[in-house]
Amino acid sequence: MAIEVKEQSISPERGPDKGAEPRVEQPVSPEKKETETQVVGPEKIEQVARPVKKTPTKAQPKVRPDFVKEKSETFKQIEDILSEGLEQSYQELSDDLKKEFKEKGEETASKIEILISQAKIIVHKIVDLIKVWLSIIPGMNKFFLEQETKIKTERILGLKEKKEK
Repeated sequence: MAIEVKEQSISPERGPDKGAEPRVEQPVSPEKKETETQVVGPEKIEQVARPVKKTPTKAQPKVRPDFVKEKSETFKQIEDILSEGLEQSYQELSDDLKKEFKEKGEETASKIEILISQAKIIVHKIVDLIKVWLSIIPGMNKFFLEQETKIKTERILGLKEKKEK
């Protein structure tokens, strides 16, 4: 927050040591300028405004599968499990939805890979990720969605157990 200093002349009779100090006020509204105080000669105090650099906002990290140059074996297996049985539904999607479905599927697979690499697997997070991904398909029956989510989650957990052995 910047402090503004109002101009005030100092009289030679009173002098700077006799209580003739500049009055300091807090700004009423925050502005995008910061002020610096400069003393010009023994009688004047001036204000110089300079622009304030805007600090970038804190960006939230995202899992970006397009940065993965080589897909791990686990990632490929998760993708296979997720895409199993959805070929016909995928073919019926529009081009925009196909792109979104594919990107979201890769993102889901990378997040699931991270989740199953941890010591303690949080199953409900895997279920939620799969549900959100499958809900992109328009007109999906909610019972079919639940059933597919359960099957895919069980297969992914089986993959984790197989990997540990």
